[in-house]
Amino acid sequence: MENIMLSPTRQFRPNRCIHHTAHRRAGFTLVEVVIALAVLGTMASGVYIGFNAINTYAVSSRLYSEAQTAAQNQIDLILSKEPFDSSSSGAYISGTFNPCLNKIPVELMTTAELDALATTTCPGSSGPPVFPTAAPTPVPTSDPYYPYYPYYRDGTSNPNVLKKQAFIYHDPVTGLDVDKGVLSSSVIDTNMTMNFVNPTAALNTRKAKVLVTYTFRGRDYAVSMDTLRAADQ
Repeated sequence: MENIMLSPTRQFRPNRCIHHTAHRRAGFTLVEVVIALAVLGTMASGVYIGFNAINTYAVSSRLYSEAQTAAQNQIDLILSKEPFDSSSSGAYISGTFNPCLNKIPVELMTTAELDALATTTCPGSSGPPVFPTAAPTPVPTSDPYYPYYPYYRDGTSNPNVLKKQAFIYHDPVTGLDVDKGVLSSSVIDTNMTMNFVNPTAALNTRKAKVLVTYTFRGRDYAVSMDTLRAADQ
């Protein structure tokens, strides 16, 4: 067999076929680019959805805390408002409620007492106090305590429930009301008594329920708190 020897130039010269093949495969194909963009888009969408969910949870938690604070403020007002004397020598004379004696705060009045207050003309006044039928629409920005609107009775779901507007969140920077809620307060007389030797004594204890409702992103939320309040006398 005859041996063919190649010259050193032929032996160490780069192979042209290999060079052209590597040159042709140096870039990305269109399919690879599309797949990479699809992967990046999927990852970006997942990150966006995740951050949006975290932000929604943070805002909803903050609003729920604000609603709890509004309900707790009303509970504290019910427990501390004075005078509260529903005994026979106080707001009730001969078994009849007299709102002109100013012995029971509005926050502690039952349904019958609120009705009597709205229809009684006390001495020295031009007429009975009128409860608004809706929360006021204009914001009295000149009043530093404008988040605390007066009570109203709308007569829709329960005409005897005392309501007022509760600001769930008010942006202190922009001055806008991000979300508003409705605070409803209802009071009943528990008719609790204690048997002494003679006679049986009424404890003059009332149960108050405070409900704060609001809507966030099309979903309804509610915070409810209850308390008991005994009369001062």
